[in-house]
Amino acid sequence: MNEPERFDLVYDIAETLLKNGAEVQRVEATITHVANAFQLENFDSYVSIHGVFLTYQYNDITAKARVRDTPISPTSLGRIDAINTLSRHITEGKIQPEEAKERLAEIKAQTFSSRPLKLLAYILGSASFCYIFGGSLLDACGALILGGISAIYMLYILPKLKFSPIIVSITSSFLISICASLFVLLVPQMNVMSLITGGIVALLPGVAISNGIRALFDEDYQTGWTQILYALITAMSISIGVGTGILFINYVLGVQI
Repeated sequence: MNEPERFDLVYDIAETLLKNGAEVQRVEATITHVANAFQLENFDSYVSIHGVFLTYQYNDITAKARVRDTPISPTSLGRIDAINTLSRHITEGKIQPEEAKERLAEIKAQTFSSRPLKLLAYILGSASFCYIFGGSLLDACGALILGGISAIYMLYILPKLKFSPIIVSITSSFLISICASLFVLLVPQMNVMSLITGGIVALLPGVAISNGIRALFDEDYQTGWTQILYALITAMSISIGVGTGILFINYVLGVQI
């Protein structure tokens, strides 16, 4: 594999890490080690929350650069861990560039969590957090059903609709709010706020807030404020969906929840 191809491989590693929610500092550190292992001279990188910018010079006269926008994406820890393992093998000399390229393609195509497993996580997560935040066992049972409804909507319906992240948050929380209100009408012993709390847990931007605060402490203000703003907009969208759902039940059905 020649130098330009090794450079492209470094870029693919960086882009895949960023697309799967890796921290900016982790991405930059990883590709720097890999570039050194590939003996790319005069290699420079700049990684932001929205893209990867790489340049290097070869043959003393030819320079090459790659830039591509990368939107904020959900975190896939399994894929990040697999690429970290791949980068360690590269830097330790255990794998050649050709093998690394094949392994990276396998990692990209690999499914690290199936839909049924995600569905189970939604269900158990909603029920558990409903109970943790003060709900009764009856509320937890209702939240368990809510988690299943939310999972079906987000995993099987939304991918076909291709909504923006803001619309996804609003419509998902609206659905959860409507269903929780209907549960309370059917079973008055349930607490609507406990049901909604459990139901929206999967929508909350906890990772974005944590990464944003960490980036600010690392003096990476662009990444930090971008992540925090993303988290605030997501939280606002969820609150709009929940409030709209409750108002819908109150005014359309004429019932106070």
